[in-house]
Amino acid sequence: MEVTSIPSTEPQEMDGEVQESAALLREGLASEFDDTTVRSSEVTFRPGERTKFHTHDGIQLLYVTEGTGVVGNREEERTVTEGDLILFPPGEEHWHGNRDDADSSFSHLFFIVERTGTTTTVAE
Repeated sequence: MEVTSIPSTEPQEMDGEVQESAALLREGLASEFDDTTVRSSEVTFRPGERTKFHTHDGIQLLYVTEGTGVVGNREEERTVTEGDLILFPPGEEHWHGNRDDADSSFSHLFFIVERTGTTTTVAE
């Protein structure tokens, strides 16, 4: 697991409305990436919510968009905040979510890049 803090930049003013979408990349892009599938979405965890330990056949990137949360593997847990970028290499058992004592939600974008036809495995 690798965590990188990305410094924030000044917000830019834009004319008109900005459209937001939860699904950033759609299934069906495999041919564009030489049999590699890229999936992504934004996930929000309420206080106390988290994933179970799981693995991916490819890499998973998380980009924290709001709040403070926790990511962990079998060896360590790390607190992450808005602007942090987290990389889980293929096969690493890990989890991500919000603290039990949190007073607000925690959100991140995820990107999973893996060979077409592979799956996420949830650890017992």
